[in-house]
Amino acid sequence: MAGPAIRGDVAPGWRPVREAFTAIMHRPGELGAGLHIVHRGATAVDLYGGSHGPDTRQVIFSASKGVAAACLAVLADRGELDFETAVARYWPEFGRHGKSQITVAQLLSHQAGLIAPARPVTLAEVLDGRPLADALADERLRWPPGRPAYHAVTWGTLADELVRRVTGGRLGEVLTELICRPHDLAISIGTPDGPPPAPVHAATRVPLLVRLTTTIYARPGTPLWQAMTVRGAIDEAPEVWVRRPQTLTAHLPAANAVATTRSLARLYAMLLPEAGTALVSGRTLRAAVRPRVAGRDRVLGIASAFGCGFALPSRAWRLGSPSAFGHPGIGGALGLADPRRGLALAFLPRSMPADALDDPRHRILLEAVAKVIGP
Repeated sequence: MAGPAIRGDVAPGWRPVREAFTAIMHRPGELGAGLHIVHRGATAVDLYGGSHGPDTRQVIFSASKGVAAACLAVLADRGELDFETAVARYWPEFGRHGKSQITVAQLLSHQAGLIAPARPVTLAEVLDGRPLADALADERLRWPPGRPAYHAVTWGTLADELVRRVTGGRLGEVLTELICRPHDLAISIGTPDGPPPAPVHAATRVPLLVRLTTTIYARPGTPLWQAMTVRGAIDEAPEVWVRRPQTLTAHLPAANAVATTRSLARLYAMLLPEAGTALVSGRTLRAAVRPRVAGRDRVLGIASAFGCGFALPSRAWRLGSPSAFGHPGIGGALGLADPRRGLALAFLPRSMPADALDDPRHRILLEAVAKVIGP
């Protein structure tokens, strides 16, 4: 059976990746996707299938965290933010209730234990950002630093408030003013202006084991449920919630960045040392992607690892190489870079995976890349 039409080009030697992308597009339920790869500073792959094209913009869910982490690295490179300094230096109220020694690096690597406030908050407070940030600043440490606890939504609220305390503006303004406008990238936090992004659709087939695991680990009251819903404030499925106008116009750096495939790959390419217009120095990049925490995640229930906002290779984050960094999203989006191999990659599908922590499309693509440039 014919799948979605494939358009675009690959450089000589990259045919295995085109074949892998084509195989993905022939999988049942696939509506379209984009794949863009930059290798050693040159475009190696620029492919689109089905309803996806070069100008298609879509919400990238938690792959937003990688975009936000790049913004924070830029601020660090400019000397405006120090990863090793206590958050309370920039945000004094954060230091209450035993949090005065939590560093920026610990906050950004999901060690602050602030996955949701102890008191219920409303969806309006989550979307506004500031009320949720105030509530989180008033929290006590749920867990001591030293193990990751994935802050699915609140990571972005905390990062945004940190940026506001440092610059007086919001994280999305840093993205626009310091990264996207100078380099002509189509990425934003939400869509305050312009047409809505292309929707991402739920998986059509969810295996029984995945449904059972979700029922157990994401039932109301569990850490995963608290982190994903901010203790029940978000009561719709992710693919439904992100389509709401109030979500699209909100400032949620952990969840609602909007990007084209090409721009997301170019952003990661500009973090690599050989980039002609590198966003940050090699020293800053090493600090941003240095492993800050690893181990069994208190929220996800499996091993995860983080730098300063970037996900690092682990059981939770399959990035194809021990030297890669980036971030996937629940919708199937993936953005990453690998300094050792000179690789930057973005994959944006229009259909969600059945299991966000084990998207077979990522494995297929990353294995094909390894055939071309090595593991």
